[in-house]
Amino acid sequence: MKLFNLFKKKTTIVEPVKNHFKSDVMTYTINNKEYAIADSQLIKIQAVADDVNLYGWSLEVRWKDNKGEWYSWMTYWNHRIYTSRSSALDAATKIYPSYHNGYEWRIVPIYKMTEPEYRDYKIDQLLSSTPNKNPKIYEIKAWKAKEDCEIFYERTKNTFKYKKGTLFIQMEDGNVRSIKDQTSGMNYHDRYQLFNNLIVENLVEEVNIKNEKWVHPHLCKELKKKIKK
Repeated sequence: MKLFNLFKKKTTIVEPVKNHFKSDVMTYTINNKEYAIADSQLIKIQAVADDVNLYGWSLEVRWKDNKGEWYSWMTYWNHRIYTSRSSALDAATKIYPSYHNGYEWRIVPIYKMTEPEYRDYKIDQLLSSTPNKNPKIYEIKAWKAKEDCEIFYERTKNTFKYKKGTLFIQMEDGNVRSIKDQTSGMNYHDRYQLFNNLIVENLVEEVNIKNEKWVHPHLCKELKKKIKK
């Protein structure tokens, strides 16, 4: 038995993650040496109340704006409900590598409603659209890309490219639509990008949409009526 122990493989003791709540850097200790874990992310998990019925778990995310201020927490875009806290945590660790600095994640419990009548009432309130009595009316405007250009967002590592002559139109309801040429259809466009990047960086110039005859066949009926007046 002693001879057998001489050739037994030595076991390496791995200590758990350290500084999990006190530092942005997470480390493991292996053979008395600390190793930093690259791109570590602290994912917060809300506590579960004891006096309510748990329905599932949800993954929420928030990020910083251009001024460094945090947006409000919102459900991650896939809107999935996870059956356990561990499955939600596993999803978060798989999603995180696709994002970069400036994002925070948390896992929150979802509770069952014990009063179905109140639940039905809340659903009715959500589904019944109450029109705004005094909606804001925007001026119909159009902008055209001066040259081929692109916008790069460091946070998301996304690049948006636009050809010279691409037209951006602001509708009366504030939505923005774009069209790049006569053979392309009209698309909804990011209003924030138009007013905070394209216009600010002088990549587009304002034009009179009535003079852009090439785009008129592609306009929606509402806009065509406005232009004819």
